Amino acid sequence: MALSIAIMGNEPVSEVGVEKKELKETTIIDSDLLAIDFCGEAIPLSELRIAERYQKMIRNYDNPTFRKLMTKTQKRIKIIEPILKKYGVPADFKYLPLIESAMSDDAKSHRGAGGYWQLMPATAKSLGLVVNETRDDRKHLVKSTHAAGKYLRNLYRQLGSWTLVAAAYNAGPTHIQNKLDAQNKDDYFKLRLNSETTRYIYKLLAVKEWFNNPERSKEWVSGDVVDRLADFKVEQKKADLQLAKQTDKVAADS
Repeated sequence: MALSIAIMGNEPVSEVGVEKKELKETTIIDSDLLAIDFCGEAIPLSELRIAERYQKMIRNYDNPTFRKLMTKTQKRIKIIEPILKKYGVPADFKYLPLIESAMSDDAKSHRGAGGYWQLMPATAKSLGLVVNETRDDRKHLVKSTHAAGKYLRNLYRQLGSWTLVAAAYNAGPTHIQNKLDAQNKDDYFKLRLNSETTRYIYKLLAVKEWFNNPERSKEWVSGDVVDRLADFKVEQKKADLQLAKQTDKVAADS
């Protein structure tokens, strides 16, 4: 369904008798292009900076290496989803191991995070996994996914937003909570975060979209969605200024 975005300004105030003028419709954007969510939380893609970040990331994943990874990991993703569901964790998080470890049990970070879900040793042990010199349950897909499900559920109980849960998975819950308190914000997209954590949700979105909506993803890659949004913002500002001038003039003449 096409969503026609008409540049009409705000509704004029009848009390001052401002004449309502419908401005020319300049932008038409398919509503489906903007109807992207993460765990049911809408992504504010009508905001230009958000759209630009999303388009950049969706383009980053448009490559043969990632397409090969998609094919390779289908079976493991099917194992992950029902386990997450058991803990009340939305299915969108089943893609997290792809950006954390490329769905590899051998992946290990320089800080010591390891396995499919890149859990730190202390975190893994607190969730019931065995991590020692002879055994590392982080490399076991089923066991580590149960642990990740518990961890994600606990994060949601603390933060109350799945986008914030994703941020906390990357940067740590204490860091995110401190940012929320310091900036007096409760919205991932309004927080000032380090570049890695800022990009994190866009990585998850890009992976999810390439799996579930390849045609929509292709349009974001090759289309002019961001350019049309930018044009819309310019025309909207012009319309708002024109309306303000009309309102001021009527008020001055009355």
